[in-house]
Amino acid sequence: MVVKPLNNGIEPRQWKTAFIISSILLVVIMLFLSKDYGQSGDEWVQMIYGQNIWDYFTKGDKQALDYTNLGTQYVGLEYYGGTFDFGMEVLHRWFPSIQILFIRHFFNALLGALMMVFTGMIARRLSGKWSIGLLALLFIAFSPRLFGESMNNPKDIPFASGFVVGIYFLIAILQDLPKRSWKHIIGMALGVGLAFGVRPAGGMLLMVYFGFFTVVYLALHKSMLAELRTEQNKGLKRLAVTLLICIVIGYVIGISTWPWGLQSPLSNPLVALKGMTNRETDIRVLFDGVYYWSHYLPSYYEFKWIFISNPLIVLVLFVAFIPLATAVKKKHGWFPVLVVLWCALFPLFYMIYKHSTVYDTWRHVFFVYPFWVVGAALSVDAITGFIKEEKKRWIPIAVAVAGLLPAVVWTVRSHPNQYVYFNELEGGAKGAYGYYDLDYYQNSGRQAANWMLKNLKPIPGRKILVRSNMLGFNNYFGKDTSWIVYDYGRYTERFSKDWDYYVAYPRYLNPEMMQNNEWKLSNTVHTVSIDGAPLCIVVQRKSTAGIDASDAYSKKDYPAAIAKFKEFLATDTTDEFAYLYYGISLASVGDMNGAIAQVNHAIKLDPSRAEFYDVLIQLYKATGNMQAAQQATGTRDELMMQQQPPQEEAE
Repeated sequence: MVVKPLNNGIEPRQWKTAFIISSILLVVIMLFLSKDYGQSGDEWVQMIYGQNIWDYFTKGDKQALDYTNLGTQYVGLEYYGGTFDFGMEVLHRWFPSIQILFIRHFFNALLGALMMVFTGMIARRLSGKWSIGLLALLFIAFSPRLFGESMNNPKDIPFASGFVVGIYFLIAILQDLPKRSWKHIIGMALGVGLAFGVRPAGGMLLMVYFGFFTVVYLALHKSMLAELRTEQNKGLKRLAVTLLICIVIGYVIGISTWPWGLQSPLSNPLVALKGMTNRETDIRVLFDGVYYWSHYLPSYYEFKWIFISNPLIVLVLFVAFIPLATAVKKKHGWFPVLVVLWCALFPLFYMIYKHSTVYDTWRHVFFVYPFWVVGAALSVDAITGFIKEEKKRWIPIAVAVAGLLPAVVWTVRSHPNQYVYFNELEGGAKGAYGYYDLDYYQNSGRQAANWMLKNLKPIPGRKILVRSNMLGFNNYFGKDTSWIVYDYGRYTERFSKDWDYYVAYPRYLNPEMMQNNEWKLSNTVHTVSIDGAPLCIVVQRKSTAGIDASDAYSKKDYPAAIAKFKEFLATDTTDEFAYLYYGISLASVGDMNGAIAQVNHAIKLDPSRAEFYDVLIQLYKATGNMQAAQQATGTRDELMMQQQPPQEEAE
């Protein structure tokens, strides 16, 4: 006896053909477009991790085992599996003429497309309809944020892909019982291997799901359970062995490229699970227009991100899935309902319960979204069941596709910045600007680099120097270093460092400044923007006097510093730190009123910096204006309270 989802009527074969063609087109398009995306903010450290794993296996180097004392972005790096990063390093070693970013983004896109295709296949398996599978495929392919992240997110997308593949083949194995297909076993093992090999902690969750859903399925299908119990439980034993084979093979695949895991294959994955649940690193995250420390984000953080950055039609239909659950059960049984709700919601509620550390957006839980999509597609299927006239059952699907059109248009016109998508609830990217980070992953850096390569002319006798608070330009300029080069430069040190062009993105800046559309730098020659919201800007240097001013200031030659600051600020009226040090220089020669005026100018440019008020307080005290000093102290203290992590409650 084969237990399959109920199917009201036989679908035309054209639906299956349409699904296959759409899947192939999606894979081809994503692979082709992957070359257009920039290096993501975490990608540089993941590339180093891949190199360290290579060195571990080829040279015996131990760096891949311990990343303490190397800086904030390295903390806990050993907890990640090495399947993707090591694999990309191997391919780059084999084909060194191909830039590593192209290799990484090509396979990142392939895994993203794989996740989307298997999301559609899960919907088809649970509904028994290729039309519903195709609808789910469209829903997830035109979820712009996930589409964009699929190109250059080397941790969350590969893991989500492995997770979805593993769940699909588990469903296939259970639905095809008592038959056993080695194709499904291999697919399930590869899913486990990819998920565990990228995020061992999440891979263990997938393994637990296998046992949990198997028990649930058999409990709901008692006739199948009875059939498997025949002949002294041989069917149950065969099923248990099948699941064990999948888990063991996947575990071996995943741990084989994980140096730290290999040191203690049984205990270290558990240590990684604990470490990944509550990360040590605490960073500031822009959410709802204010900065939070990542350890103290609101419990609804991930839920809100999901609801403001995905197509409304998908969200509405997923919410509708809950009251429609009985209709879905009537058509297909309880198993699809439980799979969707558990996979879509349990990890989110568990993270809230455990107070898990999360960072920018909802990227850590991308693996739950495919099941929101499947639930949305099954809602459409349930709604069609209420329509008695078969000729009109196409209407709900047509309405769902029409509701997806705004996201389709965005996906096309915003290329290659799809991942900064916000839906109508947040007023689009323009409405979200200053309330949430847009290009937090620095994707737009490649577009800025491409503009410079196309529009800048070489300078005779020397190279053009580009600095930025973004990363990756060394890869973008790789073939052109004979005339243009890159070096990292802090945003706060713009005036004091040498550069010809500076590329800035508004990370960690005063949110009110962005909300009021006041983030504008002098001498901006190019802006990469979405719907009027800037993702990054290219600034041309008009004067090197700021460098001279900084040198004179460091030597305490304040008269010379004052002259150079004045010269520099005549060409750049938006560098808040230049005004700050100009004010300090004036104070150092006794011009207190002039100093106060310049520091207040710096505060006007960025009123969120407590250190500016520290200087202002001293200046007011030096002039005897204690009332103003007290007011400045109050503002400073308020800012410091906002910018410090909350104190832990005493136990």
